Amino acid sequence: MALLAPPPDIAEHLRLTLKKEQEEKEQKRKEKVEDHLYTIIKVARDEDLGEQIGKEIDFDLVVMIKCVLFVFRNRYHLLNSSMRMNSEEVAKELGIPVQFQRYWIWAKRQNHTYRPNRTSTAQEQTQSVGQLRDKNNAELKLFLEVELCLDLRPFPPLEKTKEDILLFFKLYDPLKEKIRYVGRLFVKESGKPLQILTKLNELVGFSPDEEIELFEEIKFEPNVMCERIDSKLSFCECEIGDGDIICFQKSLRNHCSEQYRFPDVPSFLEYVHNRQIIKLSIFVGSKFITLLRLSLPEELEVDVPSSDFPTKRHQPIEVAPAGTASMVDVQAVDDLEAVRFTWTINNFSRLMVKELYSEVFNVGGYKWRIWIFPKGNNVVDCLSIYLDVADSARLPYGWSRCALFSLAVLNQVQNKLTVKKATQHQFKAGESAWGFKSFMFLSALNDPGRGYLVDDRVIIEADVVMA
Repeated sequence: MALLAPPPDIAEHLRLTLKKEQEEKEQKRKEKVEDHLYTIIKVARDEDLGEQIGKEIDFDLVVMIKCVLFVFRNRYHLLNSSMRMNSEEVAKELGIPVQFQRYWIWAKRQNHTYRPNRTSTAQEQTQSVGQLRDKNNAELKLFLEVELCLDLRPFPPLEKTKEDILLFFKLYDPLKEKIRYVGRLFVKESGKPLQILTKLNELVGFSPDEEIELFEEIKFEPNVMCERIDSKLSFCECEIGDGDIICFQKSLRNHCSEQYRFPDVPSFLEYVHNRQIIKLSIFVGSKFITLLRLSLPEELEVDVPSSDFPTKRHQPIEVAPAGTASMVDVQAVDDLEAVRFTWTINNFSRLMVKELYSEVFNVGGYKWRIWIFPKGNNVVDCLSIYLDVADSARLPYGWSRCALFSLAVLNQVQNKLTVKKATQHQFKAGESAWGFKSFMFLSALNDPGRGYLVDDRVIIEADVVMA
């Protein structure tokens, strides 16, 4: 068993981290004392929703801290600066004339979500920002509604009646497992979702008669609540009102939904809710550089341990035999190349070899491969998996390469049960393979009912980033 040595600058890293935490704590204390002296106005726009949804967030509409901020720092401005004056500031900052602006005030709902709740009134336009702000955190959160012509020039917003409802729409693609913001619409409270299906298809470039399914995104914490909408009922009967979010997708009624990991919006949001984001980083100078970012379901076991090095090397009987397949997915991670290599092994139960190599794949100009022991490497009843430097025998004297990586056996029935383990290693002569001797029990792997062996097929994935 080999141990991973800590980076030489770990003490300095801890000192800087502690110092930063103390500074942030002191800053928060000062801000709390001075809350009554300033107000922060946060203005969200359609552009913010489009930039964040599907990239930084999947649920809700926006992270307000990343939107346009206006800060009023003294008592005079708090008492004398009105929303109308803020509109003039927005006009200067964003180039949107005041007459084309309409503001919605965000409100916290009983289910703890924040949504644009109502338009600001004429009276509120003349009130000071100090009167309108959230007294608990010295903030005023607004959504700026701007209507655009086909040539993208703004025009005055249409008059809103009590019958009109402002809804926000997201499109989900089960093939890409992506959700994105596609726009907003005003609908009539007495109208039916059935009446806007053609408009939604037009909004995203679908054919007018494309069959789509609608879901209302209700809440995310502590549990996901996303319900299918009956298109034949009115919006009022569906209890849909201003600021609500509707997600839609192509209907899978006439398709095989089993080919998708998350076939509909609720299952995708459930996955997003349960997953954990794990970042493997190195500390360079005074900052972290993220090398590998893994999205893992909450139930997965994730090891960042001392890993096993197979001390005794053997030549395998077969290397990527007929009946196996592989796929390489290259992604950019913070300006570095991250590679996901997928290895499909068919006829797994009929393998008559002690050990097996995958095909070779490249990361950052280096050659790698997955190395498995189907019956275990000097261990009883466990699958052994390693990441191996494919051309180690031909590398020059003193070669060395550091990699952050994870290895996984996919559960082909329930993705959340996939077994994935991650670690890092300085590969060199004598330690050209690194991984997990006791990766998972063979009893679980070979049980067809557990989902790891389906149609006598096992799928193994490796995520690799050069450090």
